[in-house]
Amino acid sequence: MADTLAVDLKTSLTWLFTETGDLTAVHDNSALEYSASFADGTAANQADQLWYDKREVAASFHDDLDLTTLPRNLFGNALTIGFVQVKAILLVNLSTTSGEVLRVGGAGAGNAFATPFAGDVEAQVEAPPDSPLLLVNRGIGWTVTAGTGDILRVENTVANPVSYHITIIGTSA
Repeated sequence: MADTLAVDLKTSLTWLFTETGDLTAVHDNSALEYSASFADGTAANQADQLWYDKREVAASFHDDLDLTTLPRNLFGNALTIGFVQVKAILLVNLSTTSGEVLRVGGAGAGNAFATPFAGDVEAQVEAPPDSPLLLVNRGIGWTVTAGTGDILRVENTVANPVSYHITIIGTSA
């Protein structure tokens, strides 16, 4: 049985800024929007793998995601998703408590997935509470190298567990 994947990626920021003077008000109303689709496949602007989960990082610990062997259950079947290229990562920090920041990146993980971070195995990006983190490389994606560059670390530096949602889109070849 064949499978296919179609992904629509959309993000937008709209605003209305008003400056009120003595006799008038000036309004700046605009938006910045991004929209793209991934067709099914393994070439540029395509994806054939999708993995998602709701996870919790223990207090003052980390969650290491092996991008070559991510477990997933679908329709009662246990599957393993393995990426060769990652095209997009969306992580949403579900905490609403100030200071409960998640750090995403290599950060000392053995075999760190460092390609989105200019190859720096120690680089991290922060996802503050109640905030999304979106990384996208639609064209060629970021290479996952089994055994040497395949661990995406999500680190919790606070003394409470922090939950998050994550979706990863990419290719199997």
